[in-house]
Amino acid sequence: MWEKIVNLLKTCYARATCHEQPDPEKWVFSSVHNRAFNYNSSALFQYVKEYHPEIQAFYVMEDPGERERLQERFGKESVIDTSTIEGIRKVLACKVWFTSTAPPLYGVGFRKKYRIINLWHGVPLKKIGMEQENLGRLTKLYYKYLFADNYEAVVTTSEELIPVMSRSFLVEPERVKVWGQPRNDMLFQKMDAGEQMKNIFRGERLPEFTRLLLYAPTFRDHGETKVFPFPEFEGAGREAALKRLQEFLEKHQSMLCIRMHLYEKEGYEWLRALDHPGSRIRFLNEDRVEDIMEVLAMFDLLITDYSSIYIDYLLLERPMLFLPYDREDYLKTRGFNFDYDEVTPGPKPKSYAEFLNSIEGLLYNEMNYVENRKKIERKFNKIQEPCSEYICRMVKE
Repeated sequence: MWEKIVNLLKTCYARATCHEQPDPEKWVFSSVHNRAFNYNSSALFQYVKEYHPEIQAFYVMEDPGERERLQERFGKESVIDTSTIEGIRKVLACKVWFTSTAPPLYGVGFRKKYRIINLWHGVPLKKIGMEQENLGRLTKLYYKYLFADNYEAVVTTSEELIPVMSRSFLVEPERVKVWGQPRNDMLFQKMDAGEQMKNIFRGERLPEFTRLLLYAPTFRDHGETKVFPFPEFEGAGREAALKRLQEFLEKHQSMLCIRMHLYEKEGYEWLRALDHPGSRIRFLNEDRVEDIMEVLAMFDLLITDYSSIYIDYLLLERPMLFLPYDREDYLKTRGFNFDYDEVTPGPKPKSYAEFLNSIEGLLYNEMNYVENRKKIERKFNKIQEPCSEYICRMVKE
């Protein structure tokens, strides 16, 4: 919170002492707390840098190490540090601001002078923004004046989502635009899983595999995520359960990559012990792949719980499995915008044996959820092709 207050105070000073008009051919991009290069912002930034040289594209990065890396990749002049007055003034010189979370600068009345577009970072299966439970009056005012009133547009993927996004972001339905998610453009490209894995685990020995599985649970406010939420993985039986899983993966010539949520990096030492060269169970967190969308297309099956990543994955028309073991607790703390069972097209195993059998059935097409997946895809994903160029065109008009 203190960083946000500092940003607000510095921005107020910069606005008061800077009277030049922003340049419509300068676009700035930002993501989580101005300290992450991810989500739709990073995808669209890279697209603009490559295909629209007439636009000066900048990315906001306050993390020193990450800023240095981006400067080496895109040029020093393309990366802005908004922890400084100079950096804030550079943002104020840009007419168009794209974000995947909150705007790069805090303040009121920006919409009179700037075009701020929230690309967001997923489909709101869970309640977000103003739809979350137990928000205080101060928080609501904070959302309204520092965020909602500043947005020219909030971007989503389907007309069905317009009412949800309108309520969540406190914007009129007309300000919700069905433009798609730039990060999904990667799903329409062919991807060689073997080559991708070699690039990720460069120099490490990988077992031979023909199938690649991704397990991507979401973050929980009410406690630690149970990875493999079955009794066999608790206490003395865990070693035997892990051996059974390894044997299953070996039998089906598969590898399992585990992607923990951004805010849940610690713990799970018992599982991390399996993350070594030659193992069929590997972690795929931000230290190895910053944005999972870069490699999502290489997986043959997705395992998740409440993460909206499965809605992106629907575009690949591949099987998925769900582990909502704590649905009631999660519902109490976050809540859903849709009936969970109706919009999750895949098995929901309740035992370890059922879990393994479900994976096997999905891999060999013995469990048919194809029509159900297509139905949910039509509901959430109107955009069935790359959308970055379309968004650029809409902003230029």
